[in-house]
Amino acid sequence: MNKIVIKGARENNLKNIDIEIPRNRVVCLVGVSGSGKSTIAFDIIAREGERQYFESLPSYARRYLHKSNRPEVDEIKGVSASIVISQDRVRGNPRSTVGTLTEAYTYLRLLYSRVGLPSMDSSYYSFNHPYGACKKCKGLGRAVEVNVDKVIDKSKSLNEGAIVPGDWYVGGRQWSIVKASGHFDMDKKLYDYDADELDRILYAPPEMLESVSGEFIDRWTFQGVVHRIIHRNNNTHRSLSENDMKYFELVDCPECHGGRLNSKSLEVKLNGKNIGEVGNMPLGECLVFVKSLEHKNAEVIKPRLIDQLQGLINVGVGYLSLNRSADTLSGGEAQRVKMARQLSCDLIEAVYVLDEPTAGLHPRDVTKVVENLKRLRDNGNSVIVVEHDETVIRSADYLVEVGLGGGKKGGEIIATGKIDDLIANPSSLTGKYLGGDKFIKTKANYRKASGELKIINATRHNLKNVSVNIPTGILVALTGVSGSGKSSLVEEIMSQHGDSVVLIDQGQVGANKRGCIATYVGAFDRIRKYFADEHRMHPSFFSYNSHGGCELCKGVGFIEMDMNFLGDVKIKCESCGGLRYKEKVLRYKYNGRNIAEVLTMTASEIGDFFDDKEIKTQMNLLDEVGLDYMEMGQTLDTLSGGESQRLKLASKLQAKGEFYILDEPTSGLHFADVEKLLMLLNKLVDNGNTVLVVEHNMDVIKNADWIIDLGPEGGEKGGQLVAGGTPVEIANVKSSYTGKYLKQCFPHS
Repeated sequence: MNKIVIKGARENNLKNIDIEIPRNRVVCLVGVSGSGKSTIAFDIIAREGERQYFESLPSYARRYLHKSNRPEVDEIKGVSASIVISQDRVRGNPRSTVGTLTEAYTYLRLLYSRVGLPSMDSSYYSFNHPYGACKKCKGLGRAVEVNVDKVIDKSKSLNEGAIVPGDWYVGGRQWSIVKASGHFDMDKKLYDYDADELDRILYAPPEMLESVSGEFIDRWTFQGVVHRIIHRNNNTHRSLSENDMKYFELVDCPECHGGRLNSKSLEVKLNGKNIGEVGNMPLGECLVFVKSLEHKNAEVIKPRLIDQLQGLINVGVGYLSLNRSADTLSGGEAQRVKMARQLSCDLIEAVYVLDEPTAGLHPRDVTKVVENLKRLRDNGNSVIVVEHDETVIRSADYLVEVGLGGGKKGGEIIATGKIDDLIANPSSLTGKYLGGDKFIKTKANYRKASGELKIINATRHNLKNVSVNIPTGILVALTGVSGSGKSSLVEEIMSQHGDSVVLIDQGQVGANKRGCIATYVGAFDRIRKYFADEHRMHPSFFSYNSHGGCELCKGVGFIEMDMNFLGDVKIKCESCGGLRYKEKVLRYKYNGRNIAEVLTMTASEIGDFFDDKEIKTQMNLLDEVGLDYMEMGQTLDTLSGGESQRLKLASKLQAKGEFYILDEPTSGLHFADVEKLLMLLNKLVDNGNTVLVVEHNMDVIKNADWIIDLGPEGGEKGGQLVAGGTPVEIANVKSSYTGKYLKQCFPHS
């Protein structure tokens, strides 16, 4: 069968649609946020491919699966085994690395165990095995080092609050213990302390002290500030709380120097390099090293390792190293590492489903993504991509536009075919942008800065002693190719000016499957009160997290089945049908709607439904950040990174005088959505705020007031300030990759 046929699709917001998608092609799903693209790609095609795999399992495994696990469609044909390459970040395990994710490090270990002398088992080169792991850092390669200047303020005395961490506030218990120890002159400025006194206030081990007053004996333990912080966190940097980590810097382990292995394993060298040094090389250098090895025992292993390394370089992450912790990768980097692994396998007739594979990529690197999508296709597979990048859209074999709007205003197939078909289709919003009828204009005048934020001698990660003055009171774009040091500079800004900067990233608003949008914006309490007042009941009766929740699913709406190695499967609750409430709660109505029906309303619908000024204000804020299409009952753990970011942004729209940092706010946005975003960012600035965006989207970059461009390349070849200036000025900087693409926006500059 040469096509995937879907009939009567009603999943999420889809309006009973029929669609045919050609197989063995690169098919791009386009449309505004919330239109239903991801529903077609992930909730129907990918899920059906997964379901059919489940159906091939023995009956003891299949008995756990419920019929409702099938997508809400009348018919679906032509789907084969599906592989989802998502942007989910690899979180939580510092032992997972780029090398372990792709098996490249496994081949490197084999190389050292077969060629290195003295000859040792492969386990001795594993940082996850007791034989190989560094004794000091337990194979993590990192240690924590205190930043003394963040712990104490030497310009103050102890009585003036020289100890910065909150537990030691003047008059508090920890401060009182320091005073009662009798070791310190409480009125002397700390810059007048000698080395021994400073060492004692910071690093003194626990010392039991006591005071006798009549018959009463008071005992307590005095210890140095740093000693207490580390030891209350079990003495491992992974256990340091986020609050405590701001007083420390992560550095290479002083024993293994980031190699993660013990001294015995690191003594073995090939061509003068131990495996730790090779694991810490940028992948491009690592590839050159592996190719240089000449030994008969290496000939079988080398080709496979070379393929793995070349695959990673081909997807645009050549600046990473094999020892790079997976939990430090961005969503886009994690997706490209997963893609590299798939490119190295020989599967055919599979359906690959990708979510914005260009996320986090500079325009210079997007062509590599296009090449990789075509490689997957040419290997005999079908490739379905949810994407907004114009280069990817133009390179696709077939386009499907979903819309017109988001949420309830979407869910219909607007246009299908090649790019010319969309341009010729008067209903296609995407076609209007691709054809040039619609475009995002370039601003004519740049704002003048009201001040500046200084970053001095930044050396974090690959930053090479970068000093930069960030203008305030305007819209600033931080640009550069992947791995150039943008995220490192943001970390440095947070480190040097954390108290005066607000980071609005794409991390989940809440991982709790019980929190919903209405709860987050504060509207749910008022909504429940309306129901409660109408029926003279307590508001908790209308909460699915309290007395009103379905007893079977506990108000979650679904049951999770643990399928062991297959992962968890979510099954809609049979008792409440996914509505989360007890049946008796749904009998009570307000203005003809029960509480579950109200939670299916969008922001604009709820604003009209309730005659309440506060609710209308909250809903208007959601509308301004482009989330008007989302149902108020949607749980926070189901939001995309971009949606989470815009929801956080909604709470900031009334603020003034803030310095906001946004990490790729265009993620997941259509051309039309980017226009709305620019209006929003400009409104924040016009309200008296500073907005710094880390961005690759040229429509946003060309409309910034000032650009800070890092590079010139990624990894070790990056980390330098390439240029700073207005977009027109950057367009004329020949050494800037960003400037090269801006030049196309200002052809006459």
